[in-house]
Amino acid sequence: MDAGPGYRRDGSPGPSFRPPCGGDGGTSGDASCGDGEVPMPEEDAGPPPPPCNEITFTLRRPGASSVWVSGSFLADASSVWPGTPEAGALEMVDDGSGNWSVTHLVEPVGRHLYKFIVDGTTWIADPGNDQREWDTITGGGCQPDGAGCNSVLSVCDVVPTGPVEGRVGDLEYRVERESDGYDVTIRYVGSGTLDLAGSTTRLNGEDVDLSSVYDASTRTFTISRTGLAPNKYSYLLRLRTTGGANLTPLFLPIWIGDDYRYGGFSWTDGIVYQIFTDRFANGDPSNDIDNGEGTLAQVTDRRSQWQGGDFAGITQQIRDGYFEEMGINALWISSPILNSHGSQPAVDPGDTRRFSSYHSYHPIATGHTHLDDYGYPNPIEPAFGTPEELHELVNEAHARGIRVIPDFVANHVQIEANIYDRHPEWFFDYEMCHDNWDRLRVECWFTSLMPDVDYGGNPAAVDAVVAHAIWMIQEFDFDGFRADALKHMDDVFTRELRAAIVEQVETTVHDHARPFEPASFYMVGESLGGWARYHVREDMVQGQVDEGYYNRAKASLLTFSDSLSSLAGFAIGNDTAYRSPQSTMGGVGGYPGAVMGNFFGNHDQWRALTEAGGATAQGYARLRLAQTFLFTSPYNVPMLYQGDDIGTLGGQDPDNRAFMRFTGLSTEEQRSLLNAQRAGRARAEHEALRRGRRESVLVETDFWAYRVSHPGAEDVYVVLNRGGGRSWSPPVSGYVDALGNCTGGNVPALSSCIYVPD
Repeated sequence: MDAGPGYRRDGSPGPSFRPPCGGDGGTSGDASCGDGEVPMPEEDAGPPPPPCNEITFTLRRPGASSVWVSGSFLADASSVWPGTPEAGALEMVDDGSGNWSVTHLVEPVGRHLYKFIVDGTTWIADPGNDQREWDTITGGGCQPDGAGCNSVLSVCDVVPTGPVEGRVGDLEYRVERESDGYDVTIRYVGSGTLDLAGSTTRLNGEDVDLSSVYDASTRTFTISRTGLAPNKYSYLLRLRTTGGANLTPLFLPIWIGDDYRYGGFSWTDGIVYQIFTDRFANGDPSNDIDNGEGTLAQVTDRRSQWQGGDFAGITQQIRDGYFEEMGINALWISSPILNSHGSQPAVDPGDTRRFSSYHSYHPIATGHTHLDDYGYPNPIEPAFGTPEELHELVNEAHARGIRVIPDFVANHVQIEANIYDRHPEWFFDYEMCHDNWDRLRVECWFTSLMPDVDYGGNPAAVDAVVAHAIWMIQEFDFDGFRADALKHMDDVFTRELRAAIVEQVETTVHDHARPFEPASFYMVGESLGGWARYHVREDMVQGQVDEGYYNRAKASLLTFSDSLSSLAGFAIGNDTAYRSPQSTMGGVGGYPGAVMGNFFGNHDQWRALTEAGGATAQGYARLRLAQTFLFTSPYNVPMLYQGDDIGTLGGQDPDNRAFMRFTGLSTEEQRSLLNAQRAGRARAEHEALRRGRRESVLVETDFWAYRVSHPGAEDVYVVLNRGGGRSWSPPVSGYVDALGNCTGGNVPALSSCIYVPD
């Protein structure tokens, strides 16, 4: 369809949204105000609800002589030009008070762009819809009421569930997923003959013989399975021809199960726990590194040495239910790729201390794939475990509906890496980042032993590291990346990586523009110092760790240097801030599919408990306020750093990376862990907290009550109280505090409540 003037013409699919109902503008209807699901009426519920594509457009414009709406759902939209809206737009009706509206049956269902036309010539985006897309034709500012953006409308906003068809290299495929099974057909369309004996075919990391389901006459694999338990079932086919040619690998990730953790998952449902692998749990002491060996003996501070955490330790905690008890459904782990085992210098040249690579940010096996190992037959960090143990970790997680996101380090390598030795021309000349983090943002070296990759000047380097990333995802069935040092890499790498993920990883995804499907690969970046929005784009990353959220949460909940009213003013807008494009440092960023990563602590910040004043009753109470706020901030992904569930002290790196403890907890640590568990489970059990919208009910300097709602889901009320004890209850009856703090309308001092239906 020709969308007409003011609309994008590239035809690319885009994210859907849940616009508000009410305010100065907007749309209404089951689809546009929610998730598109129309509830079945009860016997006495009256007439059935309208169809999900019956949309009412509204705009408040007192004094306007006429208002029209034009959109890509109108066949004659291309005829609409300033001064002639009647040629292809819908005329809206004034109720006499300046409230204009029109109801229309929007067809076809799906994603559309629209604008209002005021007084025949003034085109504006819908001020009541925070989902906007940059208008590349008219330009201008992308603000409410601005002409520089189109408003985005998703009609009958339901994630597609039908068959997915596609092609990767010489392999065509079709995947149809059911609640307890799947049907897969794969057809070879190349000119050679497949050599099955010389090929590798796997399911969830285990070799599987597919010769019995291969029809040589049609060159087709036909796989059908039913009666499966909820899990992720991922096929990886690395096929060869009898002539020795290696086909592009085919990776087919299939989530089975209706639960939101499995086949009903969207990344807005994500609840992430950040694990610093070396500092989490030691499940296999036999793989511990000798810190006195070689140059590691120069690392004399125990906090900077390897301490023994590994894959086996994480797997044991998965099996023990530690994460499920907290509602966690995604784990962010350290990069599993092989690191240097020598001592390393500090980032600050004036700092004479030495460090080990326990954090896994000094990779040396970068470039490894199944076709070129770059001299590293085993590219996995042995201090963390074996490739088989990493497969086991991922499989155990997937069986419980838990996704796994490793850190991905692509900005640099450690100087002993074979890729640097083989291709020194792929790297920038040495110049330190110290005092040059922004002046030499892309080309500087973090330390004298960390060569920085020049992606902008070396397409071959882009190809090699992208191939390495795709191998890593397919080999270990990862579900996302936390992209380290994103702002320090040339954009060409990030774009090429995203394109390769769309083509070779998201093979069972319908809509690649938004991370709302079970097999969507979520790439969340790290771009501190004001760069977060710039990289949040359809062709880069779907989200960033939200530095703004961190700063505000710390100020209002940990240090008390700012008020709760200030936090409320920030948070209400920030929940959806990145879902519309805005000019920012580096260029325009933000898009309707953005899902940010909220946090109040991580491995690069002072520990939250330390920021809150230390291991005192008041410090722990403040920590619990931050926990509650994190788990009740809707839509974006909460990211809880290990140790912030119990309360751990620590200053700057490496003091903020203490080994995790699971036993011998103090009373305050136990209270904090219980609060995190109850708050996390409340988010897991209540869709509104994952996918909804937040609005304030009562805001004061030291008290904030807000409601989180979502169409078709039960409302949840949240209270954050920094002051003394007081009375407050939800405005409706039948609610109880999931945290167990507030009863009978009493809100204790320095406490929080999550009111859910009883």
